[in-house]
Amino acid sequence: MSKIFVFIFVCYYSFSQIGGGSAFEFLNLQTSPRISSLGGYGPNVIDSDPNIGLFNPAVINSKMNSFLTINYINYHADINYGSILYTHDFKKIKTPILFSLTYLDYGIFEETNEFGEIIGEFTSSEYLFSVGFSRKIYNLDSLRFFNFGVNFKSAFSQLYYEQSFSLLSDISFLYHNENKRITSSFLIRNLGYQVIPYYSGNREKLPLELSLSVSNRLLHMPLRWTFALQHIETLDLTFDNSVESDDFINTDTEIGVGQKILRHCVFSGEFLITKNLNLRFGYNNRTRAEMIILDRKSMVGFSFGFSFKINRFKFDYSRQFHHFSNPVNSIGITTNISNF
Repeated sequence: MSKIFVFIFVCYYSFSQIGGGSAFEFLNLQTSPRISSLGGYGPNVIDSDPNIGLFNPAVINSKMNSFLTINYINYHADINYGSILYTHDFKKIKTPILFSLTYLDYGIFEETNEFGEIIGEFTSSEYLFSVGFSRKIYNLDSLRFFNFGVNFKSAFSQLYYEQSFSLLSDISFLYHNENKRITSSFLIRNLGYQVIPYYSGNREKLPLELSLSVSNRLLHMPLRWTFALQHIETLDLTFDNSVESDDFINTDTEIGVGQKILRHCVFSGEFLITKNLNLRFGYNNRTRAEMIILDRKSMVGFSFGFSFKINRFKFDYSRQFHHFSNPVNSIGITTNISNF
């Protein structure tokens, strides 16, 4: 146990940072419409959705066997990204394995010389390949257990003529209590090493994150809520932001302890209307605090979505309000290929 605390202590002081302080920031983008509609953090639930297994490997289970998922997001400034996921339950090793490929396409850019003359074109893109699994590590009884999960990931990035390659992993521990309908987890995301840096001798940090979350399905209402604490490895997520102040000359506005705590909080819920129809909503306080404009706050930080099933296909949709001027829409299709 002492080794675990030493490991977390080293991670905290070696890798703590907020967004923008590391390479491979695309790893923080969510391709799942379900997770996007829930504020960017997946629910702790044991079901057949491979998307939540990619986010939290401890929830990978045999219910996901043979499920194929395709996600697509039209991001800002003509940037497109998406993912393909497939889970197969290998009977010989008694472990379901989740395979996924994520891509991010920045589009085509014009290359110019120092005089502004167009001399050609170039593209930029990033890719992530992941293999994940989970195992029960302790059974209290048939309805209460602990899970351990891990995703092994390799990330490749090509920006202009520079390339980089990293090896990473997601590690999670999950506790499930069926009687109380409560599931909680501790997740370490993007723990890894930049094997090949963009520039020789300039190895950069990766977007490590530690998070805690708990989910509960209510007994007398078709609602599952989830509360997550994001970036607990960084106690203070605040920074000086002039757009949060009416006084653009003096931006030394003191941010209280309450606001510092709230920036770690993400709250979301799923209304389980029927087996074939779900409604979702989420609120990420950090997104709202960092991205609002004082006179146009709008719905920044909020998100919503839904899913419905027709025959063999389940369709997911989400809409995230990162900024008042350009919400992000994402779609996904999931099916069990063993049914064909």
